[in-house]
Amino acid sequence: MRILVRTVMGIALFAAALPAHADVLTFTGSVTGLSAFVGVDATCPSPLQFRTTIDPLTTTGTSSFGDFTYRTSTCLSAGGLLSAGSFTIDFGTDQFSGTFDGGSTPTDVAGISNTAWLFTVLDGSGRFAGASGTFDGTGTTDSRTPPSQVLINFSGNILAPAVPEPASWALMLIGFGAIGAALRRTGKRPISKAA
Repeated sequence: MRILVRTVMGIALFAAALPAHADVLTFTGSVTGLSAFVGVDATCPSPLQFRTTIDPLTTTGTSSFGDFTYRTSTCLSAGGLLSAGSFTIDFGTDQFSGTFDGGSTPTDVAGISNTAWLFTVLDGSGRFAGASGTFDGTGTTDSRTPPSQVLINFSGNILAPAVPEPASWALMLIGFGAIGAALRRTGKRPISKAA
């Protein structure tokens, strides 16, 4: 039995020493929402001088991870050619957030522009706790009638934290069971009395 316990403990220690790998998850999806113009904002870095926000209550998003809401706070230059800000994509029980930058280019239709941003994931919660990665966002903004209507398509990768594989959990449970059985078996020994 001692050999079994030593073997299981050795395997468990070896498995614990193996590096954990983050899962690379492909993120694709789209969102529509309303972007509200807040106005001139002195906290925006130059040459970005105006602030807009997207309230998650005005958004509808679908993705490879499920349905979500989308929140942004954006600083942009005059005409919206350059923009940068922060975002949160919320799936209800978990979310990820970070920063983005990019801008827009006008189309042939006055008030409609094509948009392109690079999103950088800095953190998350739930299944995205400790997440990182980048993804692209491309779409259109229609600002002919306020609030502006926004459509964004997402595509990229998220690095999710490592979660132990089922085989690792099984090995760990077998090891604990074997150790427990060995301790239980050797725990009660009769005490001999000397005459």
